[in-house]
Amino acid sequence: MKSLLQRPWFTTTIGILAGILILSGSFYYLFREHLPQSTFTFLGERAFGDLSLEQAVTTEDAVGAGGGSASSLRMYPIVADEFPYPQEVIAYEYLYQGELPDLTTVDPTVYRRVNTFALPTVLSDSFSQLTIGILSLSTFNNLGIQTISLNESDETGYTVALDIPNNTLSISRQNEYWQTFDTTRTLSASDIPSNEALIEKANQFLVDHQINASSFGTPTVDRAFIDPESWVPDAMSVIYPALVEDTEVWSLWGQPSGLSVSVSLRTGEVDNLWAPGAYSLEASAYELTTNSEEVLAVAQRGGLWEYMPENADVTYTFLLGEPELVLAEHYQYDAEEGSTILYVPAFQFPVVEGDADAPYQRPWIIVPLVKDILDEAGRSFPTEPFLLEEKEILPTEVVK
Repeated sequence: MKSLLQRPWFTTTIGILAGILILSGSFYYLFREHLPQSTFTFLGERAFGDLSLEQAVTTEDAVGAGGGSASSLRMYPIVADEFPYPQEVIAYEYLYQGELPDLTTVDPTVYRRVNTFALPTVLSDSFSQLTIGILSLSTFNNLGIQTISLNESDETGYTVALDIPNNTLSISRQNEYWQTFDTTRTLSASDIPSNEALIEKANQFLVDHQINASSFGTPTVDRAFIDPESWVPDAMSVIYPALVEDTEVWSLWGQPSGLSVSVSLRTGEVDNLWAPGAYSLEASAYELTTNSEEVLAVAQRGGLWEYMPENADVTYTFLLGEPELVLAEHYQYDAEEGSTILYVPAFQFPVVEGDADAPYQRPWIIVPLVKDILDEAGRSFPTEPFLLEEKEILPTEVVK
């Protein structure tokens, strides 16, 4: 009679248990210690090359790329005869009436994110030696874990997912959760909690699951996309901006960028969390603009890639408050290496006085200060929408 150590199933079971123990420790590490330290490696001036998007994405590259390409975002293509009836042309302008801070005193450091998100090697090694059913993983070379998904035993509980290649971690509800309440009821303005209530719920979730948010800033609730009179979303996000050298990171579109916690308006519970994985930082110095008029011109139209029509039927005017210095999240594209995330010096203008009749209410305007990026916007930004010529489509005979 074979001893336990000689039985294949025993060896497999021990391997699986070892993997689970290692995995549990890894998850604790990822959620407690995955955030970057407030240190960086300085590489000198212009170490990341030209920061403009055009170095890798050209107009030709954008053909067939859809709305996600950098060029297509700038061109705003509209088919000339697509709208046969006159439509109201709306413009938004954002005015700053104060005096900008001294641009020559702004720190010119640009940071580059270098992803370091990885599971301990011993974890991949343990799993790669397992035999699962008829499959022996040991017959494959250098296996590495790319994604991990774990479900709570309660079918209405959470799924925890790690995406190593994309350097992200997320928590979401399992499918059965959505069957436990009525999703057909139309929500109204009365269903929207206060910002304080949403932030309190998000903070408690982080505490309950021991998620370390010390490398993120003050949480913010963005209500810009909500129009309570016509549409209320099922959930709202509480966003904790990432901190780099104690400076908040914001997207160029005017929202904080970092840890996001989504709170359901139907259940009042957290149903989603998203965060970047571990990364280190490299730093380099770049020339910043010293032209206040250039900064104000970008702010006036609502941001770097926003379009302001010259002959609008209606113009909604907003007043901006004193700007704060932040870091804007900027994507640098390379044909071979893909995209790299940079953090560049920028001004964040709060909207302090708006127009109640405007369909879109924007709380912040972000203006990057790096000369490369502003120069590219000046070269590429159209004075009017880019029109695609509509071509005649000839009928094709189908042969049966």
